[in-house]
Amino acid sequence: MSLTPAPQTPLPASVGVLVIGAGLAGLCAAIEAARAGAFVLVLDAAPPERLGGNARHGRNIRVASDAETPYQRDSYPAEEFRRDLLRVGGGDPALAEALADGSRDLADWLLAQGVRLEPWAEGNLPYSRRTVFLRGGGQALTNALLARARKLGVQIRAGIAVEALPPEAFDPAHQGPLTVKIGAEQITAQALVLASGGIGANREWLAQTHGARAEQIANRGTREQLGGPLLHALAQGAQAAGKPGDGHVVAVDPRAPFHDAGIVSRVDGMQHGIVVGADGRRFADEGAVKGPERHSVWARKLLARPDPRAWIILGAEAAKKLPPMLCPPVSADTPEALAVLCGIDPAGLAATLSRPLDPPRSGAMAPLVAPFHAIPMIPGIGFTRYGLVLDATARVRLAEAVAPRLFAAGTNICGAILGEGYLSGVGLTIAAVFGRIAGREAAKLASKVKPCPVNLPPNPIPPAPQTEPFAEAKRALNLCNTCGFCTGLCAVFPAAQGRPSLATGDLRHLAHLCHDCRSCVHDCQYAAPHDFAVNLPATLSALRRADYREPLGPAKAVFAICCALPPLALLLAQPLAQVFARHTGPGAFYALIPHPIMAGATGAVMGLAALLLLIRLILFWRAGRGPVPVDRVALRAGLIDAFTLRNLSDCEDRAGPVGRLRRWAHHLLAGGFGLTFLATVAGFFAHVAGQPAPYPLPSAPVILGTAGGVAMLAGLAMMSLRPDPLKTPERTRSDRFLRGQLAVLAGSGLALLALRETPAMGLLLAAHLGAVAGAVLCLPFGKLSHGGWRLISLVRAAAEARARRLDKARGQAASGRVRTGGER
Repeated sequence: MSLTPAPQTPLPASVGVLVIGAGLAGLCAAIEAARAGAFVLVLDAAPPERLGGNARHGRNIRVASDAETPYQRDSYPAEEFRRDLLRVGGGDPALAEALADGSRDLADWLLAQGVRLEPWAEGNLPYSRRTVFLRGGGQALTNALLARARKLGVQIRAGIAVEALPPEAFDPAHQGPLTVKIGAEQITAQALVLASGGIGANREWLAQTHGARAEQIANRGTREQLGGPLLHALAQGAQAAGKPGDGHVVAVDPRAPFHDAGIVSRVDGMQHGIVVGADGRRFADEGAVKGPERHSVWARKLLARPDPRAWIILGAEAAKKLPPMLCPPVSADTPEALAVLCGIDPAGLAATLSRPLDPPRSGAMAPLVAPFHAIPMIPGIGFTRYGLVLDATARVRLAEAVAPRLFAAGTNICGAILGEGYLSGVGLTIAAVFGRIAGREAAKLASKVKPCPVNLPPNPIPPAPQTEPFAEAKRALNLCNTCGFCTGLCAVFPAAQGRPSLATGDLRHLAHLCHDCRSCVHDCQYAAPHDFAVNLPATLSALRRADYREPLGPAKAVFAICCALPPLALLLAQPLAQVFARHTGPGAFYALIPHPIMAGATGAVMGLAALLLLIRLILFWRAGRGPVPVDRVALRAGLIDAFTLRNLSDCEDRAGPVGRLRRWAHHLLAGGFGLTFLATVAGFFAHVAGQPAPYPLPSAPVILGTAGGVAMLAGLAMMSLRPDPLKTPERTRSDRFLRGQLAVLAGSGLALLALRETPAMGLLLAAHLGAVAGAVLCLPFGKLSHGGWRLISLVRAAAEARARRLDKARGQAASGRVRTGGER
């Protein structure tokens, strides 16, 4: 599924800076050039939903820092960064120094552009002094930079591929503008920034170096990285860096989408079992590498084989050690059956399992006993390292000079800096640092213009597909656990990582923990129209409705009957003259509806609803019982989270922060509901004290009830101010019914207060009592009860979060601070 882009206006005939590619490098270049006053146009071959390129699949960025910051532990001097770059590959020392120095202010620059980083103090991140982590991952980074660029007046056009660069760009003596031809159109630019990414999706190019194996090399990034402009630049005389066909590879699951699967396609478990090829034979020592580098080490081993396919074979005990993964292992009771399922030679696998391991295997391994499990794997390329040579000003180097108006940044210069090596988080650093350099230098060649903000709507997200909610929630949350980018967004994602089995009780707990703020779906690189089509807020909303067992049709009927029945009964039980007479003074209400009937019916309805709700909440508590007990500290933290709505405090969509309108609307609504409940309690005590209803205007029941009714109506009005295109039809109907209930409840109460000394008092009193009864009867099986479910989930999540922090602190104290990086 692909979104249809809005009709585009013709391309401008002349621009100051033309940027080819809207990935991290291109967006950084565009922002810096626009800030310097240049008119900037960005063209990208991808459709709107894939703008951002491979940066959408990043999470952490390597940056130099002289001191600890809220986002980076300890210090990581630029000189150490430079040494690390030179250690891993054969890159240019001058470029390594420029990259390390340029990264020192990168975190602050990103924050200034609206990018959010995840504070390490929240406790969800591994220890890292070399990288900062993106809050929400690479898609959130892309969203923020796209919004910033548009505010600066940058024009961004999706779905426009540039294949050929102007010949004059490669003439060292050329000092005039460059003319880029795109189909029948042409654009004159004072400077050109090439940031179109690598060549990982180009099967023909990979086949030149890898032969038939190229068909078994997955492309973890976008399908648009075909390398047309890069290859054209090399053909025109630009110096080449790196080896053709080289790139950063990791072992991935061939069952994942072949393109754009990112981090979740990575497989694991080779350190717990054995690895065999299609012939069923081992070919390497599985225990030799156990650190994070194992993913790329094994991918390189696969690339070195004529047939790059392999399978991780695990026994029953080893399979229990697997982390969350995109696809479950293939399982069978015998080696022969497993081999048939996988396409492995049965005789070869049986022989391997029946003899001593050859080559010998390092380290301990759980016995390979039934049932047997297999995880298929092939190499997957994250980014290519073959590209352009450039100088410290990001200008492309030619044979004996530099191209004066052609700049490069991003993946197409990785080979010049990394050689054949890799450092965690450095790909995004190269893109951002040299993107900024290229943008600043290109802007010096362009005439200054007054920027005109471009207020284009952000890329929309299609509605969620209709699926069985528990199955879809388990699929989506397993993807989230495998990815791990959203731990800083809300309590759901750390809690889900603590419950990897995702049993039914876990799913129910997580569903009610979700506040439906939508940040995660806007920040998700796997949201529709991606093949994975993850829409966790919609999925968890459907699961909550299933958990409530919300019978919307019957509930509407019950509420309508309750609203209509008391007025009808009043009309039948009392003479019309009595019903429409003016009743004033203390006890006026009881002249129409005797107090025993009013109190008895109300008490019975409330008691029944309270009992049903209490039973359901107790069952919910027991079903979602977590791995740690709830103590007083966790209870207090959960109560604070519930009453402050902390999880609605920092939400965003693809255009940026959404503000706190929804949070305040919820506060008004919940507070108003609480005030009306207190008004009922105050009325009870007033009656016990001998003061019958209706109560005087200055009395507690009237003041509390009036304030509650007004707050509820204000909250409902605020909720309707912000359109919500992501709502499913089912959720729209559910929300509409709930808001209708509350509006009738608050509105009838305020109308009764205003008209209680008029002939309309009798019918309004009956209607209000009916609305109260209807809302209360619907309470145990509707969204109105979600506060109780969510409170339980927040308290339990607070206990688990506290336990994780304590475990991490104990672990760091015992190991002297374990430093981890990891491939992302």
